[in-house]
Amino acid sequence: MTSKPQNIIQQIKLGNEQPLIDLYKLYRNEFIAWSCKEFRAKEEQAKDAFQEAILDFQQNIVSGKLTELISSEKTYLFQIGKHKVLNLIKKESRITYNDNLHLIKGKEYEDFMNDENQAYSQEQISSAIKKLPEDCQKVLKLHYFNEYDMDSIAREMSYKNADTAKSKKSVCLKNLINELNKLSKILLF
Repeated sequence: MTSKPQNIIQQIKLGNEQPLIDLYKLYRNEFIAWSCKEFRAKEEQAKDAFQEAILDFQQNIVSGKLTELISSEKTYLFQIGKHKVLNLIKKESRITYNDNLHLIKGKEYEDFMNDENQAYSQEQISSAIKKLPEDCQKVLKLHYFNEYDMDSIAREMSYKNADTAKSKKSVCLKNLINELNKLSKILLF
């Protein structure tokens, strides 16, 4: 990019979209690689986030919100893109416990679900999960909703090995089911 930041802002204000196209081509692949590495974003999430960052950059200039860059265009775009990609990741990883609880397999879950009189709302399941220690919440989310294998969970959580991760997941699952059982007893009285 040979234009100076202020020149780019002026060109965009005048309706010239070429600087946006140039910035897009120049930084797109780098942003995608960075987002996938730094935030474990999916490639599509990173692509969408960067495209939104370019559009926000343009909108901020046109609306007068951005009149002067105190950093490079790259830094500005990556900062916007970072927030966009994190929001996309957060949005896509929101857990709808009722819809996804069936992913939890094992005898404890089957025993728990066999009683047809137990009707759990999403709020109750969410409440039970929030009562678990933070590490349990993360392990369950990584395994059941992000579909990490035990080796990946061990790395993510800094556990010794996959067996440790598997053991932790089992304990966390039992704790979740116990919390749900406690909630059902409270609701019955």
